[in-house]
Amino acid sequence: MEKLDFRPKKSKSDFRKNYKLHDLAEQHGKNLLTQWGVDFSDFGEDKRYSPLWERGKDKPDSILRIRNKSILIDWKAKHKSKWIVNKRAVKSYEEWSKTKNMPVIICFFVFDSESLLIERRFAFLNKHNYIDSAEKEWDANSTVEFQKELPIFNYTNLIKYIDEIDE
Repeated sequence: MEKLDFRPKKSKSDFRKNYKLHDLAEQHGKNLLTQWGVDFSDFGEDKRYSPLWERGKDKPDSILRIRNKSILIDWKAKHKSKWIVNKRAVKSYEEWSKTKNMPVIICFFVFDSESLLIERRFAFLNKHNYIDSAEKEWDANSTVEFQKELPIFNYTNLIKYIDEIDE
């Protein structure tokens, strides 16, 4: 058996602790979609207990079905209103978008230190441009940043961007 010679930047507990905030964002996002009458189903797999996570295999969390369109969506939880995403994940989402012929939404939920929701924004990968960020994630991954002000994640804005698809 081959011995892997690397030191991970995050421990199992750090990795799983980060998922608690993600779970909170996903819960808020799915609750909103339900309130808005938007049909959705899970797409990505929960890999937090997998023994080995392959690089570049990131998948958006869910598929929305709205106004006769299917859209991939990924939930991101943050503590700051800075729209930074793991670069590897974004590249993978772009590949899924091509493979499935569906746009991808990245939905950001910002929480305070008490885990109370204070802001929610979203980016359509094909509409909102991003740049490589000089910042690294807490786990030392390269990131991209959406610089322009992103729209608030609400039903009106979601429909506005969905209606612009294929125009």
